[in-house]
Amino acid sequence: MTKKSHKILYLLIGLIICLVGIGSFFYLKISIYQKELSRIDSKVDEVVKALNFSVLSKKIKWVGPFPTYLQVRETLKIPFDYPLDKLPDQIQRELQRNLLKIHQIKRENLKDRYKIVVSLSFDERITHTLEFILQKLKIALLIDDFGYSHGKTVDFLLKELDLPFTISIIPGTPYAKSIAEEAHRNGKQVILHLPMEPQKNFINRYRWIVLNQMSSEQISSMVKDAIKDVPYVVGLSNHMGSLVTTQEKPMRAVLQAVKAEGLYFVDSRTVSSSIAFSLAQKMGIKSTQRQVFLDNQKDSSYIESQFQKLISSAQKRGGALGIAHVDPITAEALKKILSRLEKRKIQLAYVSDILD
Repeated sequence: MTKKSHKILYLLIGLIICLVGIGSFFYLKISIYQKELSRIDSKVDEVVKALNFSVLSKKIKWVGPFPTYLQVRETLKIPFDYPLDKLPDQIQRELQRNLLKIHQIKRENLKDRYKIVVSLSFDERITHTLEFILQKLKIALLIDDFGYSHGKTVDFLLKELDLPFTISIIPGTPYAKSIAEEAHRNGKQVILHLPMEPQKNFINRYRWIVLNQMSSEQISSMVKDAIKDVPYVVGLSNHMGSLVTTQEKPMRAVLQAVKAEGLYFVDSRTVSSSIAFSLAQKMGIKSTQRQVFLDNQKDSSYIESQFQKLISSAQKRGGALGIAHVDPITAEALKKILSRLEKRKIQLAYVSDILD
């Protein structure tokens, strides 16, 4: 064998030894890392148990360039009634008590959720990412009976109450068009509040109203004309209607027109025996129904207690619709309620955001 051949052989042997050494080094590092990862994972389980949070998901994956390593991503549910202000400190204490190294804790108040993201590390690598999530309740406010006046209360609701909510306008009223335009400019959603016949005697002062004895053709034509009267309309709800909303024939005609115009439907549920929402669902129309009337009594304390009922309803459903009316007492009460609303837990939404 020549000297040149010997040199090549020695180089190959040296290279093999180097590769074996590097491989052994990385194998040892990976073994140490995986052993530590297992220890950390066990401690994280203890922390989760101590906090009494339910685990929504847990995923383990390989990450990073060579050498790749395992990383855990765990999502946990924060109970709605849990006090959020002290939660980051509480999480930190539990982690530190279990001798876990915290890389970072950050809070994020997103549109539909509030979350605390915690990163744990070992040997300058992130081993665990823990996401503590509170899914916000969707509360949709629908304020009814716009169109009759355009005074201070209307201006306050449309301009000063700078929050997403929906207004309903009675067609044929003096200020229907101008209020719809102003509401649209100020980021409010507009729907048509269509009068429908109630069970009791009433004074009919409406330009458009659905009466129980009308033919389907009359109802369809009338609904379409009423929709044209109010610009920017994206949905329709019933004003009164304790009789009509319990009768399939007139309601089917109304809903066929709603569907043809590409609108959604809101059952105000002025009577508990209403079939309007269930019929809309059967007809494949995007729809919802009222859970709480907020201001049947024009009293601030009453409105606040009704708003709490609305939150309780949203906890059961994930979202809820509350209906109020154009009224100065209601406006002031809503201003107070919404100014101190826990926005880390509740998302104010348009009616279109909670449709079934």
